Amino acid sequence: MPRTRHAAPLRWMTVLVLATLFILWPDAGARAAAVPAAAPDAPPQVAPPAQGPVLTRVRFHPRAGLAERMKGGRFTGSNTSATNDFHTLAEIADPPSENQWTELAVKNAVVYRFIKYESPSGGWGNVAEVEFYSGDRRLTGTPFGTIGSRDNKGNDFSKALDGNVETFFDGAGPNGQYVGLDLGAEVQVAEPKLSLASGSFEKSQEVAIACATPGATIRYSLTGNTPSRTGGKVYAGPITVDKSAMLLAIAFKEGLADSIVAVGAYRIGQPPADRKTVVTYHIGNSLTDTIDGWLEPVAQSAGHDLRFHRFTIPGAPTEWLWDHPGTGFGDSRFAEAFLVLAPIDHIFTQPFAGHNRSLENEADRSGRFFDLCRKYSPNVQPWLYIQWPDKEMKDPWAQGKGAVAGLNRKLAATWQEGVANHVAYDEALRAKMMEIWKGKPILIVPGGPALAELKTRMEAGKVPGMKDFFAETFADGIHLTPKGRYLVALVFYSCLFKESPEGKVSAAKTELTPEQARLYQQIAWEIAKGYGGSGISKP
Repeated sequence: MPRTRHAAPLRWMTVLVLATLFILWPDAGARAAAVPAAAPDAPPQVAPPAQGPVLTRVRFHPRAGLAERMKGGRFTGSNTSATNDFHTLAEIADPPSENQWTELAVKNAVVYRFIKYESPSGGWGNVAEVEFYSGDRRLTGTPFGTIGSRDNKGNDFSKALDGNVETFFDGAGPNGQYVGLDLGAEVQVAEPKLSLASGSFEKSQEVAIACATPGATIRYSLTGNTPSRTGGKVYAGPITVDKSAMLLAIAFKEGLADSIVAVGAYRIGQPPADRKTVVTYHIGNSLTDTIDGWLEPVAQSAGHDLRFHRFTIPGAPTEWLWDHPGTGFGDSRFAEAFLVLAPIDHIFTQPFAGHNRSLENEADRSGRFFDLCRKYSPNVQPWLYIQWPDKEMKDPWAQGKGAVAGLNRKLAATWQEGVANHVAYDEALRAKMMEIWKGKPILIVPGGPALAELKTRMEAGKVPGMKDFFAETFADGIHLTPKGRYLVALVFYSCLFKESPEGKVSAAKTELTPEQARLYQQIAWEIAKGYGGSGISKP
């Protein structure tokens, strides 16, 4: 997934745009087949509607001879920025007709300030022209899109908005290409302003919220959940914040796009000096979610008070997570969470080296998370979390190709060798990061190696009642069953508390027999203790 830059007005020039195929959350969108437009090439212009510019239809003309590259393309909208929080509004289900305009209805009643066409995987952004409409009114605004063109031939996103069907957008990469319009601040409610900036305070504080848009309604939340037109409390006066919390506020008004969400993080008081609670924060994708709902009860069943927090987006690499705070699951507004949850005892990132991501790229993004967390939690322990290959060994990381090839790894012949390649990458990443990291030495959680050891023992007939590793451990091609999730949670437990989980932790919800559960606990401890990067034993 190549990284791209962003061309937009000056107020957006500081935004770093990353291509994504992974995350655009569906809202009230419509998926419809593309049909030839009955309208002429130059639709009549009529007076603007009384309501705001709701996107209700789009027209597009494919690049000559490559209409199939638009199949699966999406039209999306956001009120946050030209890069974040986009909702799918309509999708091109079938290849449009060649050499003619196609019109697609958009079943949408929400005003969005930022609207765009997102090219599908392998589409190279290819489109000759795209037009956005609210009823019969063609929408105008400031163009934006992914920078560059293939082979630097000048076929950038602007060609899809120049009114000429003979020119076309041909992006710098096959994936993550888009082109759109910023309809301008005049179509959006002003961002609410909080009277108190984020920070730490000894006692409770009062926070007032104001909005510069006349007649706008403000809703807020102190739970970390994003308020909306129907969710959260209606603001009626200053709010008393008497415990550590994240304040989120949004303003809205009929006929305008909802405001950007205002965020304030407030830490009230300090934790007791003898605090025994262990606070962990985990950053990654769905494989980090493997231990969500498992690590906390495993630790608590052994008498440890652990509080599990995470920021995850399925399929997202670390770079995407860093550049898209406030999206995904868990405590996703990580900058504010680091303040409110401080002191955090352990922070974890899940390296993602596929698609030729370099060590330097991953070291930079994981390092940024670690540095920002350490700002509020100086003694935080940073960790890298080793994942595992899919069942069919398709990812280049496991195979020893791509970014891993530079480590002189051989092509993996077995799944266990694929895990070893994952280990090699994490260890090289750790070495790269330690060249500049100033905090505690970075440690590694050997989740993948524990699974590899279980597979080896199961194939040798040493796991009573179990013969098929993938059937017992994998829920699909890459994600784990409760048994697999339990094993990985046991590895985290072993690393965090530097003790064997054997006979101490519950195996509830796993369907493991007592003998099997004890074997899982033994494997987790043996792998964690025997792996020098975990910090349990000296390497």
